[in-house]
Amino acid sequence: MLPIALCVVALLVPVVSAQSPIQDGEGKPLVDGIAAIVNAEIIAVSELQTEMADETFRLKARYEGNEFTERLSQKRYEILTRMIEHKLQLQEAKDKKISISDEELEKVWEQVRRNPAGFPPAAIQSKAVLREELMVRRVRDMEIRRGILVSPEEIRAYYKEQQRLFTSPDTHHIRQILLLPKLGENMEMLKTRAEVLMSQLDENTSFEKLAELFSDGPESVTGGDLGFVTKDDLLAPLRAAMDKLKPGEVSPLIETEIGIHILRLEENRPGVTQPFEQVKDEIANRLYQKKIQESHDAWMSSLKDKAYIEIHFLLPS
Repeated sequence: MLPIALCVVALLVPVVSAQSPIQDGEGKPLVDGIAAIVNAEIIAVSELQTEMADETFRLKARYEGNEFTERLSQKRYEILTRMIEHKLQLQEAKDKKISISDEELEKVWEQVRRNPAGFPPAAIQSKAVLREELMVRRVRDMEIRRGILVSPEEIRAYYKEQQRLFTSPDTHHIRQILLLPKLGENMEMLKTRAEVLMSQLDENTSFEKLAELFSDGPESVTGGDLGFVTKDDLLAPLRAAMDKLKPGEVSPLIETEIGIHILRLEENRPGVTQPFEQVKDEIANRLYQKKIQESHDAWMSSLKDKAYIEIHFLLPS
């Protein structure tokens, strides 16, 4: 979010008259309008339109009506915010006298032409834009990475506090008899058929044998064996029934939108926690990235707090 001090003007503010034209960074008068003013520089409506082009096309292909309008408005705000932040960072780079030599620019230009991943499209087409992008990246690295370290104590503490993140879920070995409605069979008739099977289980008939003979599930060929599954693999009614079972026990009849199920729990296996040594580098990187994001957010807030930002236009739908 932009700071509260931001002045938001709802309507398009046209460029002032020819007697005192607003100019871009190269001294050329702008003729399309102002999207935002960032300190002494502007973001033109045409620039915002260019940045919005691909997103507008994508949103039109997926949404329509009010939903399209709302999503377009949100995306427009996100893009203009990003453009304002980029402008602030570039201004900061210039204030700090950060420069990119022609030699360095040419080297990166050749690399980017071969592999453009990670660079904005405009930087791939223009050396001037690429130079600005490199300046922004350099000042950003200077400001947000300076002094950021992750201590071994922080890594160990995170591992202890968030151990669930490094522990696989419990698994459960279950078998199933699944009965599906046959042609002309209603739910009551299906229940009657399922109750007959339950009575046979009560008489110690083999669960596996009944599954092979009567289950409509594809696992019937292996005696109803579903193997080891997690709770998230199961439908909610099956999950609830399984929570009440101990190994070797058979569930009552369970109705779902599919049909009627009978489960037998064979075995529970607790999740396995990865050793600290195996995940410490992952944790260190996770904590480092978190600190980088926090540092970036604080830096951007400081740039906005001392900046003059005025939004004039967010484009019509």
